[in-house]
Amino acid sequence: MNNKELIALLITCMVIAGMLGYILAIYLVLPRLDSPSLPLFIPPLEVIHFFVTIKTIVSLINMSLIFFTLAIYIDIYRSLKTRFTLGLVTMLLLLLLYALTSNPMVFSRFGYQSIGLGPFSILPDLFTTVAMLILFYLSLE
Repeated sequence: MNNKELIALLITCMVIAGMLGYILAIYLVLPRLDSPSLPLFIPPLEVIHFFVTIKTIVSLINMSLIFFTLAIYIDIYRSLKTRFTLGLVTMLLLLLLYALTSNPMVFSRFGYQSIGLGPFSILPDLFTTVAMLILFYLSLE
């Protein structure tokens, strides 16, 4: 499969995934949110504070890992000037923006709150931390 076919397949899969996401949201997620019989679990304030604190800590750890890995790849790009390294630098900049915008300190400054997701709000950040640890370790070799 050549690159053009691969890109066409990727775009097709992304469109199908987007349409599937829309259908699932309309028929499975949103009706449950509107249901009066849906029991809403609101955790105690201490639990909310615990998860927000953990998410803030993990988000800041991610930012520091991404920053140091970004510095390594910028240094590599300065010496090699390859498109692949430039792609990694771009990816790391976007991950840095992800870590910044997923930090509860940032969205609380704009008046939004992060409640109700419990540990599910932390899991993506933990997976990002593991991925960044692996990338940082590989970057040092």
